[in-house]
Amino acid sequence: MSMRTKALLSTVSFALLLAGSAPAYADDAARAAELFATGNKLFDEEKWAEAEASYQAAWDLRKSFDLAGNLGDVEMTLGQFRDAAEHLSYALEEFPAGGKPEVRAALQKRLDEAKKQVGTVTIGTNIGGAKIFVDGRLVGQAPLAKAVFVDPGKRVIEAKLPGHDDVLRTVDVEKAQSQEVNLVLAPKIGGAPGGKSKVLIGVGGGLALVGIGAGIGLLVAASGANSDANALDDAMPDMACDPAHPDHAANKANCATLLSTVQRKDTFTNVGTGALVAGGVLAVGTLVYALLPTKKQATMGFTLVPSVTSTFAGFAATGQF
Repeated sequence: MSMRTKALLSTVSFALLLAGSAPAYADDAARAAELFATGNKLFDEEKWAEAEASYQAAWDLRKSFDLAGNLGDVEMTLGQFRDAAEHLSYALEEFPAGGKPEVRAALQKRLDEAKKQVGTVTIGTNIGGAKIFVDGRLVGQAPLAKAVFVDPGKRVIEAKLPGHDDVLRTVDVEKAQSQEVNLVLAPKIGGAPGGKSKVLIGVGGGLALVGIGAGIGLLVAASGANSDANALDDAMPDMACDPAHPDHAANKANCATLLSTVQRKDTFTNVGTGALVAGGVLAVGTLVYALLPTKKQATMGFTLVPSVTSTFAGFAATGQF
C-alpha cells in the first residue's frame, strides 16, 4: 500500500465511527480516533514502529476497515507478515460497498503480497465450542469460519474444551501453502486432576483389594485344610491308605477324606496365590497410574470422526502417530 493509499484510507474518517457509536462507547471511540490520527502522522514521518504501536492501540479499542488497512500496511513494512495478512484480510472483508475501487485494489495487492510470506491452516474439530490455539495464541472458537494465517515453520495447533482432554497437533507450514488440520476431542473419564480417570483408579483399587483379600482368605483356608489333613493322617497307621496294607479296609473312608482334604488344600493354595499376585499387580499398577504425571502427547491410532471446517462438512479420517 502506498502513501497515497494510506491517505485515501485516512479520509474515511473516524468521525463516522464516532457518529455511529453508542454513548457508552463514546470515550473509547474518541480515544481510538485520536490514536488513529497520531498513527497517520507517524506513518507520514515513516516512523513505522511508532505508527504500528499507535494503530494497534486504536485497534484494541475500536475496529474499522481503514484502521485495519493502515495497520496491515505498517506491519508489512516491519516484516510482521502474519499480522499484516490478518488485518488486511479484515479490511477487505469490511470494505464499504461505496468505497473507492482504487483503495480496494491497493488493499488486495498488499494482501496478496502478505499471503506469499505466510501459510494458511483450516482447522476443524469434531465438537463445536472448543477454543483453538496456534502456538499458544487464541485464534477463535470452533467451528472457525475461515482459515487461519500462520507463520512458516513448525506450528503447534491445539483445541481445548472443558470436560475433554486437550488435543494438539504439530504441523509443518510452508509459505503460500494451505492445509487442513482436524482435531479430535475425547471426553475425560471421571475428570480426575491431571486428566486421570477417577473411575479407573476406583475400579483398579477396588479389584486390587478384592484380589488381595481373596488371596489371603484362600491361603488361610489352605492352611486349615492342611491342618485337617495332617490330623487325619496322624490318626491312621502309617501307610494305611496303601491298598496292600492290612488295615486299609478299616481306614478306607478316612483315606478318601484325607485325599479330598489334600486336594482342597492344593486348590486353595493355587487359587489363593494367583489372586494374591493379581491383586498386588493391580494395586501397583493403579498406584503408578494415580501418582505419576501425565505427559501431553498425541495418541496413536486411526479414527473416523465427524468434522466441520470452513470448507468441509462430513467425516474425516485422522491418525496420530
